Amino acid sequence: MAVVLIGGGTGFVGMHLSRRLRRDGHEVRHLSRSPDPDAEFPAYYWDVDIGAIDETAFRDVSYVINLAGAGIADARWTDERKRVIIRSRTESTRLLTATLSRLGITPALYLSASAIGYYGDRGEELITEDAPPGHGFLSESCLAWETAVEEVSRLGIPTFINRTGIVLHPDEGALQKMLIPLNAWTSTYFGSGQQYYSWIHIEDIVGIYAYALEHRLTGIYNGCSPNPVRNRHFAAALGPALGKSALVLPAPEAALKLALGEMSHTVLDSARCSADRIQGAGYRFAYPELSQALEQLLG
Repeated sequence: MAVVLIGGGTGFVGMHLSRRLRRDGHEVRHLSRSPDPDAEFPAYYWDVDIGAIDETAFRDVSYVINLAGAGIADARWTDERKRVIIRSRTESTRLLTATLSRLGITPALYLSASAIGYYGDRGEELITEDAPPGHGFLSESCLAWETAVEEVSRLGIPTFINRTGIVLHPDEGALQKMLIPLNAWTSTYFGSGQQYYSWIHIEDIVGIYAYALEHRLTGIYNGCSPNPVRNRHFAAALGPALGKSALVLPAPEAALKLALGEMSHTVLDSARCSADRIQGAGYRFAYPELSQALEQLLG
């Protein structure tokens, strides 16, 4: 049994991952601004804003995972909000790096989230992990995050970066919001609907982390299914998955840009990402097809 310390463990992906790792026989600890030794997963204090952390959380730790970061779509992208988004990712990484260095701890692997927003809007291109970063704030924030992870590598600690796609779960994240129009028997696609969405079932994103930890994978991997789909196809698949007839309607690009401003890139950008690298490393997707994933999640 290994001890795994997770920053951002109380979040959406973090809780699912924590339960998976516990089932795999690991001891899981969380870093949290609200310490609680009696929580489902014992929570140790950290505060990224002031650079404070409870060093006892690192006792006997074999793996460190950082999923911490302010929500990309939780608030409009003002200049201040964009600083919060980037700082929450880079400074949490640097706090972990500084603490590992100070304590002289070399975990077997440091695992970090990133996102396919790194690539920006790439149209029809099939994107591998070797592609350069794109343009815009999503790319900027991911690049800053991954650059901070390089500081971990310089300590001689192996690193794994998971560029995560759209994680599917009916009660959380993007899918939850996309299901709302179905209450009125409609389903919405954004702009032309031709942009590619690289999605992943919650069990598979958790599975990739668990697989990377077990096999000590290093490097950068796209955390998305091997079958990205166009946004309009995605919207059209939701009704049948719920057993509902739904009218598939567009949300015009101009209206989205007016309502969301720069944040409209989160729904309008196209990222057709390859999963060849993680599959080549031996990971087998439980839900490689969207129809399978939606049937399991919604059927």
